[in-house]
This record gives sequence, C-alpha cells and structure tokens, in this order.
Amino acid sequence: MVKKEEEDFEEKKSIKKRIKELKVLDPKIAQNLSIFLGSFRVPYEEIKVMILEVDETQLSESMIQNLIKHLPEQEQLNALSKFKSEYNNLSEPEQFGVVMSNVKRLRPRLSAILFKLQFEEQVNNIKPDIMAVSAACEEIKKSKSFSKLLELVLLMGNYMNAGSRNAQTFGYNLSSLCKLKDTKSADQKTTLLHFLVEVCEESYQDVLNFVEDFQHLDKASKVSAENLEKSLKHMERQLQQLEKDLQTFPIPEDKHDKFVAKMSISFGVFFKKKTNQK
Repeated sequence: MVKKEEEDFEEKKSIKKRIKELKVLDPKIAQNLSIFLGSFRVPYEEIKVMILEVDETQLSESMIQNLIKHLPEQEQLNALSKFKSEYNNLSEPEQFGVVMSNVKRLRPRLSAILFKLQFEEQVNNIKPDIMAVSAACEEIKKSKSFSKLLELVLLMGNYMNAGSRNAQTFGYNLSSLCKLKDTKSADQKTTLLHFLVEVCEESYQDVLNFVEDFQHLDKASKVSAENLEKSLKHMERQLQQLEKDLQTFPIPEDKHDKFVAKMSISFGVFFKKKTNQK
C-alpha cells in the first residue's frame, strides 16, 4: 500500500514537472527573472498596472533597472502571448511574460519611466556646477576692474607690436594672459606680468582688487567642462528619445495606460522650449 502511494506521488511529481517545463524562455533567463520576481512578491497583474499608470509611489529606480535587465526580448514575449490559454500550466517567469506581453512597447516604456525616476537626481547632480559657472561668467562680465586689466594688457601688447602686422589689435584670446609671465625682459630678471603689476600699483590701484569681484570663480574652475557637457548631451538624447516615443506611441487600449499623459505633463515644458528655440 505504501509502495503504491509512493509511486502515485512520484507520478504526480513527474506530471507537474512536465507541465511546468519552459515553453519559450531560456533556463538561465527564466531563473534570473524568477529570482527578481521573488524579491517583490507582488501579483503580476499589479506590476503591470503600476507600469501602465507610471505609479511612482510604488515603482522604484532599482525595480525598473532590474526589470529592464531581466526582461525577456520582445520576440519571446510575443511567443509567450500565444500561451494565454495554458497560463496555469506555465512556470512563474513565463506567466509573468504572458501578463506583460500585451503591454505595448514595453521596453521603451520602461526606459522612459527610468529616465523620469532618475531625472530629478540628474538635474540636482549638475545644477550646482551650472550655477557656479553661470555666476562666475556673470561676475567676470560685470567686473569693471577686470575689464580695465584686460584693456591695459591690450594696450601693452599693441605698444610692443607697434610697426608689426599685429599693431592696433582690437582683441586677443584669454589664453594669451598666461603668456604674460613667460615674456621676459632682455636681462631675464623680470616679466611682462611684473611690469603690469607695477603699472597698476602706480596708476591703477583699483584694478588690483579685481579678484574680489569673483566670488564663484574658485568653484567654477573645478568644474569639468567635458563631464558637464557629456551629462547635458546624455540628458538631451534621452529627452529627444522620449519626445519621439510620445509622438509615435500607440493609442492606449487599457484604461490604466497613463504613460503618454503623465510623460507629456512631466516633460512637455522641455519640448515646448525646444520648439520655441527652433
């Protein structure tokens, strides 16, 4: 009797195993997806609604990042959609795939949601650098002392270049200021920078205080223009992609689908600015 029960149990176990065999997904992909889903313990339909509604109260940056990382390719999701009638016989990762298979443009949608969740942090990361550089530029433009210093350098340069093709120059590159300390007298004991300081001390003492006009210059000098430009271009590309996605997104078929509406409200102002600039 006991032997018969053991055989029945093993047979049921074997049947269950055959039923739960993967239909579409690669075992490794299914395993990773299963681990990811196990960490949330949220019904798959609820996850789907969160994504459709762009529910920031429940969606987190790490959740979307991991979902993008472990999400099966669209071809596999399309294949899984054909197993809706066999839903209860599928393994959990493939059940999840079936639920998500009818979400239009799922991967672009997730990428856009991730951008939305990260946007404020990205702005806060670069804002101090932009503010410092902008403030420093304004201080340089408004500084009368520094403007006078540049004028004196130009006068000195034109005096030294009298009779040459560079005489009566109307301006020069700021990089030329670095050459003041490299231009030496005939006896090599003094430089053009020393001479400039002596002239200012004798006749233009107010010019010597130009550094006091630059409250933000030290902080601005530490900003990496290359990194700042890289960050801004990256955000610009993300905005351009989002704008393109919103223009081509299909008409919502699910009452919970608020993707286009919410994204348009959040980022519409950037698209308007871009249009006005054109």
